[in-house]
Amino acid sequence: MRIEQITLYNFGSYEGKAVFDTKTDGTRNIILIGGKNGAGKTTLFTAMRLCLYGYMSMGYRSQNAYYFRSVSKLLNSSAKLVRPTKAHVQMQIALSNGHELDIYRLTRAWVLRDTLSETFCVEKNGSAINSGEVADFEKYLLSMIPPELFNFYFFDGEKIADFFLDEAGSTRIKEAFLTLCGYDVFDIMRKNFHRVSSAKGNPSPNLQEYLTAKENADHTREACQALSDSLRKCEADFELCVSDISALEKEYRKKGGITQNEWEEKRLTQKEEEKRREALNTAMKKWANDLIPFLMIRDRIAAVKEQIEEEASDQKYRNFCEVLDLPEINQILTQQLPTLKEIAAKRLKHGNQPLLNLSLEQNATVLAQIKQILEFDKKEIFKCKRAIKRSLALSASLRQELENSSLSSEQEYMLQRAQLYEAKSRLLEQKEELRKQLQEQQEIFLQAKGNLSNQQSRLEAELKRVSIDNISARAIVMLDKLQKVLYRCQVERVETIFRREINTLMRKKRFIDDIQIDDRFQIHIYRVEDISTESVAAALTGTSGERLCTLLGNAAMEKLCQFTGTDDPDGMAFYCRSCGQPTIALPVEIDKASLSNGEKQIFIMALYYSLAQLSGHEIPFIIDTPFARIDTEHRKNISQYFFKKLAGQVFILSTNEEINSDHVQILKDHIASVYLLESTDEKRTTVVKNSYFEVPHGF
Repeated sequence: MRIEQITLYNFGSYEGKAVFDTKTDGTRNIILIGGKNGAGKTTLFTAMRLCLYGYMSMGYRSQNAYYFRSVSKLLNSSAKLVRPTKAHVQMQIALSNGHELDIYRLTRAWVLRDTLSETFCVEKNGSAINSGEVADFEKYLLSMIPPELFNFYFFDGEKIADFFLDEAGSTRIKEAFLTLCGYDVFDIMRKNFHRVSSAKGNPSPNLQEYLTAKENADHTREACQALSDSLRKCEADFELCVSDISALEKEYRKKGGITQNEWEEKRLTQKEEEKRREALNTAMKKWANDLIPFLMIRDRIAAVKEQIEEEASDQKYRNFCEVLDLPEINQILTQQLPTLKEIAAKRLKHGNQPLLNLSLEQNATVLAQIKQILEFDKKEIFKCKRAIKRSLALSASLRQELENSSLSSEQEYMLQRAQLYEAKSRLLEQKEELRKQLQEQQEIFLQAKGNLSNQQSRLEAELKRVSIDNISARAIVMLDKLQKVLYRCQVERVETIFRREINTLMRKKRFIDDIQIDDRFQIHIYRVEDISTESVAAALTGTSGERLCTLLGNAAMEKLCQFTGTDDPDGMAFYCRSCGQPTIALPVEIDKASLSNGEKQIFIMALYYSLAQLSGHEIPFIIDTPFARIDTEHRKNISQYFFKKLAGQVFILSTNEEINSDHVQILKDHIASVYLLESTDEKRTTVVKNSYFEVPHGF
């Protein structure tokens, strides 16, 4: 299919007639249409879709009031001042009939009186075709580009990433994949075979059981995947919640925020430090009053101690002699008295004249004070001073913290903190519940999978025994097996093309190392990273491997199994600890939501190109705002390796800030025609052929 001419009449900002000659030849397959924002590029984009597909291009199921209201808004405002208002979009396209090209002119016209009416006319090789043939032609167009592929071939750079990456993205990718491959016919065939088999009157019970088992297995597998996705999202939300708590506390502290308890605790610490310093200062004063003066005459104090001890000894001698001189003792020890006194004199008597004559009580008191003076360590004074200095520094720090702190936003902070902790607790409970549900669902799936295998074996055994009459049942089993093989074959083809294209388009090294498209047509992208074997072992220890699988993805677990030679988590953990390698290279799944807008579009362009290679038809691509999210660095790559490689016609609707003169030079040998859309002061679009912004004429 090639578009040779486009005509707009009183449509959008195109007042009167505007004609675009879009014939292409050989490698010159690009039609470049430039215009600043508001010049009419998107209007042209909309007009082409509307001409080909009418109400379906806007997502309606019929020509209802909402559709006509939407079209009325698209008619030229100046033209609507005159009634009846006439407008149309006309396209001339070339289609191959297998031998030669047939030229079709499609005209979708509107007349606005009190209400809007629409007509759709088709001419084939210059002759109008009847209404029945028009209906057949519309069906043929829909078979070439069905509604699920509208946004695939009509590529809006600002929306295409969301089209493929939002919640319904996997469904759209599956629909595009099946349609481009022509595999959507499998479901039709399967339903017809089932209908034929059921219409025989005595359908095979084994066939019914097989179909039920297959449906149950598919349902439980999808339920497992849905729970796994929910668990992964829950864990991501949990990590985000933990991060939010940390960020909230950090921001609150940064602004001087403090809780009432912390405020009171700091004030209490201040008071305790004041009491501690007071006690230390009291001790210092006591030492100054009671000890330091005596420390200055330490030698004399020692002499006083010695004098006291000698006088005490002499006093003991005198007391001892008085006891011996008692008549009772003297009479008993008459002969031993001289000897005893001599021994006592040697031990106790000093012979000095008493100076102090202290009593026993005074002796004890003075000696105790002398002991305190003589045993006092001067280092205690320095320790005390250092303790006072530390206490003063701590008090100053606490005082500064209190001065810089604020309780004004404490209530809001505590409320947000409580909400986040509540959310964290809720997510933790949800995680555990999802894990439990997933484990139960996986067991159900394994049972359903086993039952499906048994039912398939029973059905195949039955089909070997019965006659050829039950060919429908045989066909259903064959289709299920064939479908699985063909799907995987084409999916692997898409993955292979994608790996090549993403490395061609993306200048960043190691942006995406691998891609996998699973059975649900969900896309998983990976980057190989060196992960600590110690952290891998810690994640595997005491678990079933689900934690690591959730964190890194199935591909990482498969790689671990290959690397360690076991699928047992404990065995893998043991290997990681004993392998002697600090890291292991694992394909870590990348969250597509974490990609920047530009990275998303480059990712989608690589995927878009990979899927486009599945189509057996040459269908035009209409690309609006091609570089909506692409940075300057990657635009040359995309011009060279994306636009020039697309098969069939390529319409590029661009501003001068997207496709500039450098990109035009890259594309020049592929450009068939160039148009510049200019908006007048009356917001009317004029079309200038062979002109593109600052690029010289002469295309």
